[in-house]
Amino acid sequence: MPRPHREIPSQRLAVARSKAPAAPPEPHRSVWWAVGITLVGCALLAYPVVLLPLLSIIVMTGTLESTSAAPGIALGITGFVFTLAMVAFPLLLGLAVKTRRRAFWIAAIVTGAMSVAACIYLTVEWLIPLN
Repeated sequence: MPRPHREIPSQRLAVARSKAPAAPPEPHRSVWWAVGITLVGCALLAYPVVLLPLLSIIVMTGTLESTSAAPGIALGITGFVFTLAMVAFPLLLGLAVKTRRRAFWIAAIVTGAMSVAACIYLTVEWLIPLN
């Protein structure tokens, strides 16, 4: 005897369903963690964020005696991109710590690496020249 229609499993539903309850998501941290990390990060990166765009403008425009060349313009644009990364890093790190999302962590790590590279460049090339 054939089975009634109501007993035939639907093709749209998953075959196996877990009867165990799903684990509750981890609670978000306090907003004050994000605010504190953002403020401390902005305070630490304030000097490089001001210095790098100024040096980028100087490199892009050149001096009165010389004209700017393509490498100088490329270095200046790169400096501005790294400045934007330094501005975004504290906020992204604060959001990553607060929300615990992978996308924020990846963005914070990328902008953090760019910020560290910009700070090393400023220190080695402009503040303490090694040559």
